[in-house]
Amino acid sequence: MMKVIFEEETEVGQCDYEGADATEFGSGGADHATLFAHTQATLNGHSSLLRVEQHCYLRHGEEALEQSSVAPKIFLEPAVSTREEMVALARELHRRYSEEAREQVPARFSV
Repeated sequence: MMKVIFEEETEVGQCDYEGADATEFGSGGADHATLFAHTQATLNGHSSLLRVEQHCYLRHGEEALEQSSVAPKIFLEPAVSTREEMVALARELHRRYSEEAREQVPARFSV
């Protein structure tokens, strides 16, 4: 059984949205979608492994679409002695991933 110890999303920018089929960033228009970086960290039942999953997605109204311009990441780390240290590690990995996402989005993406 996996137990979530950290979950956070950070807005990394907004882009023009080209309808429900938004597989690329738009080039004009007033309708916008927001790009988020998301991190979730879980511990396995024995608390010996920390699993950190990260991905980016576009949110447009109720719709959330995976964003392929920023690669998703999964880390498996040995669990450290305290929960606070593991949460701090997950928080730092989320900060780095959010910064990386801001750097990797296409040039016409406005942040």
